[in-house]
Amino acid sequence: MFELDHVVYFTTKNPQQVVEQEKIEGLHPVEGGQHLDWGTYNALFYTKNSYIEWLAVEHENIAEQSTQPLVKQLLYDIVDGEGFASLCLRSNDLEKKNRYFQKMGYRTSGIIPAERRTSNGGLRKWKMLFIDHKIDHTLPYPFFIQWEQTDEERYSSLREDGTVKPENEELTIKRCIFHVKNVEEKLIHWSRLLSLSTKGNTLKLGNTVFVFEEKHDSKERLHTIEITKG
Repeated sequence: MFELDHVVYFTTKNPQQVVEQEKIEGLHPVEGGQHLDWGTYNALFYTKNSYIEWLAVEHENIAEQSTQPLVKQLLYDIVDGEGFASLCLRSNDLEKKNRYFQKMGYRTSGIIPAERRTSNGGLRKWKMLFIDHKIDHTLPYPFFIQWEQTDEERYSSLREDGTVKPENEELTIKRCIFHVKNVEEKLIHWSRLLSLSTKGNTLKLGNTVFVFEEKHDSKERLHTIEITKG
């Protein structure tokens, strides 16, 4: 079963502004770093086993030339303002998942190697996978990630550098709420992709619940998340 890795919030603020202005349960995000090949940078807020990413354009000329699907969605969405946009699910074998998705008839991006230069000069590496999807007003599929380190190794290093504090690990992203025009249709599409059974208007993952609500917003997107202690 997939687990939620992180949710993405598109913003026009730089990471330092996000750190200064955002606060969750008395805690502040941290500056993440730069995606040099994509022209973007981010701030991050970690919970027990997932995190929030505030993603912004740093160098527009680089971002506009990028073919990375999330960057393309950022450029499309940010014209209408800030907000939650998409989310990422964690896997420990993206190559296998890619073959599975293709066998199921989905077109994919193939495995995309990625890295981020951290604010203290370090380098974090991972792999990504996207389901091909037109960037428009309809709900984008989740994308997928495989970290270079195991979850235990990654969180150990995040504790050591002060990114994750004990208070962060008391929090969980309990629910991710999507606004869509046709709940039944989206449940069918997402349950098939993720091999999950539906319950009412929800899909249950290992560490969170997806909730689909019928709304007629201008775009179908992740609308909000619920964070709880425990």
